[in-house]
Amino acid sequence: MKKTITNCTTGVLASFLLAQLAFAQAPQESLEERFWGNLYKDGGETFYCKKPFTQKSMLITESYIYSTSWIRDHLRCGTPKQCREESPEYQRITSDLHNIVPADARIDLERSTAVFEELPDEVPAGTCGLKRSFQIIEPPDDIKGDIARAILYMVETYNLPLQGSLRQYQHWNTMDPPSPQEIERNRQIQELQGNSNRFIDNPRAVDFLDF
Repeated sequence: MKKTITNCTTGVLASFLLAQLAFAQAPQESLEERFWGNLYKDGGETFYCKKPFTQKSMLITESYIYSTSWIRDHLRCGTPKQCREESPEYQRITSDLHNIVPADARIDLERSTAVFEELPDEVPAGTCGLKRSFQIIEPPDDIKGDIARAILYMVETYNLPLQGSLRQYQHWNTMDPPSPQEIERNRQIQELQGNSNRFIDNPRAVDFLDF
């Protein structure tokens, strides 16, 4: 039995490392090409507000679930412009499609560096069901799991600091399991960049994390 478990663990690790290698060696297209030209070439709906769109516009932008400001703080690479131009690691991390979603530009601006957490019941839900209080945002229930799986993927994949509570994200992952749309998006991203989000493939893996 022990040998079987060891072989299984080794196989999972090998698959994960191969996926990361494929991502690292894949031809580097621009975000515009991979995100808007491939993943959302036929349009879709915005992540937070579920607003249908047919193409990118001034009102819709790419939004990073694990904030780019958190990534810059971790890498200490300077201003957004300096990081984009001088840090290959920043460029690699911010090009990962698993962390990028289409969003209403105004919502993305308001979200910015806010941390995802639960807020008291007395805090009213505002635009698109988002609850806000200072630098905290509580998303609608139907995307809490999506957010948890994306953040945990980024933390594990790039050794980034966890922003928010692991226990909370584990709860969100359980209460909001992957939808058919999230699973299909994960499949498409795997085709584009060579790796999947393992927490979408196997949501129960989230329960065994210990950051």
